[in-house]
Amino acid sequence: MSQTLKKALQTYQQGDFPSALKLTERVISAERVRNQDTYALLGNTNLKLGRMLDAADAFAEASSFSSPKSAMLAKFAVTLYHNAGARDKILGVGERAVKLNPGDTDLAFTYVNTLFSEGRFGETAPYLDNLDRTNPQHMAMIVNCHRLNNNFEVLLRELKQACRLDPGNLLLQTSKFVVGREVCDVEILAEFEAIMKEPDGPLATKLLASEPALGRVFWNDDEAISRRPNSDSTRVAAVPAAPARRAFSAAGGKIRIGYLSNDFYDHPTMRLFGQVLALHDRDAFDVTLFCHSDGQHRDWQERHFPPVVRKAIVPVKEMSDGAAADAISARDIDILVDLKGHTMNARLGIVNRSDAPVKATYLGYPGSVHGADLDYAITDRFVTPDASKAFFTEKLCRLPESYQANDTTGRPLPHASSRAEWSLPEDAFVFASFNAVPKITPRTIALWANILDRVPGSVLWILCDRPLARVNLRSAFAEAGIAGERILFTGSANYADHLARVPLADLALDTFPCNGHTTTSDMLWAGLPVLSSRGNSFASRVSESLLNAIGLSELVARDDEAFCTMATAIARAPGKVAELKERLEENRFCAPLFNGARITAHLERAYGLMAERARAGLAPDHIDVPALPALERPFASRQRGG
Repeated sequence: MSQTLKKALQTYQQGDFPSALKLTERVISAERVRNQDTYALLGNTNLKLGRMLDAADAFAEASSFSSPKSAMLAKFAVTLYHNAGARDKILGVGERAVKLNPGDTDLAFTYVNTLFSEGRFGETAPYLDNLDRTNPQHMAMIVNCHRLNNNFEVLLRELKQACRLDPGNLLLQTSKFVVGREVCDVEILAEFEAIMKEPDGPLATKLLASEPALGRVFWNDDEAISRRPNSDSTRVAAVPAAPARRAFSAAGGKIRIGYLSNDFYDHPTMRLFGQVLALHDRDAFDVTLFCHSDGQHRDWQERHFPPVVRKAIVPVKEMSDGAAADAISARDIDILVDLKGHTMNARLGIVNRSDAPVKATYLGYPGSVHGADLDYAITDRFVTPDASKAFFTEKLCRLPESYQANDTTGRPLPHASSRAEWSLPEDAFVFASFNAVPKITPRTIALWANILDRVPGSVLWILCDRPLARVNLRSAFAEAGIAGERILFTGSANYADHLARVPLADLALDTFPCNGHTTTSDMLWAGLPVLSSRGNSFASRVSESLLNAIGLSELVARDDEAFCTMATAIARAPGKVAELKERLEENRFCAPLFNGARITAHLERAYGLMAERARAGLAPDHIDVPALPALERPFASRQRGG
């Protein structure tokens, strides 16, 4: 040991840490004495001086030397980096720390969580075995990593085993059912449905309380069940509401609208709503977009949003919920419209903390956003008939034609394509579903199989990316007597190519109870008729709303038997598909569904009616927005729409 290093150690032991730091740094830089003990002393000295990041850097360096102390030093480094929020630094030493401490599950979780937070999902796989399967936080991370890495076979195997070992663990059970739905594991779905036949039973009650709100939409068609607590509503309800609301702005001035979302980019929500943002009457409304999406979407916003929309964006991603609520208040927003509801990455804490005079939910979530401090849900009379009022915590503000806005300016018309390009049989009748796989329930499979059985030679074309889901679907249809070669799969495609392939099918078959939403409007826009059935909840009535708004209400069956009978009749009737497609072509720029200016005006009238009540000191109440006069001529042309 050098004399300077000895003196540094003595000085450290005497408590003179500034002097010890100088001496140790001299040893490393001038005398080039670089070993584990020197860096460990540097780390401890910095730690005593409160220089946490410098201490962590030194411990990380010390851990690179091979010795029994390396494991402890690497863990010190990761712990200090974690406490300081230095995720980039954890990435430099985390792998070594986990390998040196294979039994330390918390250390492994810190590293895996860092990789996950940085979007490096693929790098998490080697370390998932180091996590604690009895820890709910660790188990949630295992589920999320396998899911994002598309390791569904491994994930389901692990979940099934974990549920057998710990059958009372609600997190495991809920995860198994959610993941099973994502890959259409009919055995798991049947198990879940058997439990939910008695929704007031002890296990069903617990599962309902622990499942995510959006997960319930996929299987439930009972509005009374919809309003029961779920994991999202319970979490959101725990966020206190603002102690008081601000007064609405005075009559005569602009109504200040604030939209809250992280979907202001190339997201399905903007395929619906982007045109409304551009068309708002700026003489009557002041519009602000409170955006909590990542900065990576700014390039898309620059390319696709007009200047009037771009300059209205206020980033709140890095703000706390309280700070974002303050930003909304500072702009004197009159009506705050949340476009997320109970969907991924929603910031309903901002909604609850906001003191905006009026708060509404719109477009993002098909139902009441239980737990959130909201005054209105913007809907229509199809998705929320009068009977639905009792099941919403919000008052209903019903638009006159369809609740769903649609953007025609950013939606290309289908370009020329052929069945051969998509490996479709030229002469067969092609039924299709482009809805998300979690919407394909056992009921849906049974209906589709019934139709295929009634229409010999027909095929069903399904959008499905996950290999395990494809295997499970083919197996389910085989159980129903449908040969595997009649089930055709297609994968994800860019939006323009997707719209081009849609009309190659003859008839789209809806999913139940959760219909296609944006997917249905995409199919109708592209010229493919959609056959649906009347449902009992918002999510199961969306296609009915859209079909009415495009002038094809006769494609809404009254029940399951009628659905199968109608599909069979359409497939057997020569010329019927061509007639329906021709009507879609004629109605695209005449019917209300794709008239962006019309729904913008209806929305603005809705905001005006909310404002009238608020300015009069009246509490929110149900509102039915009157329709504009019917159009007498097309609002656009095929050329303009393209």
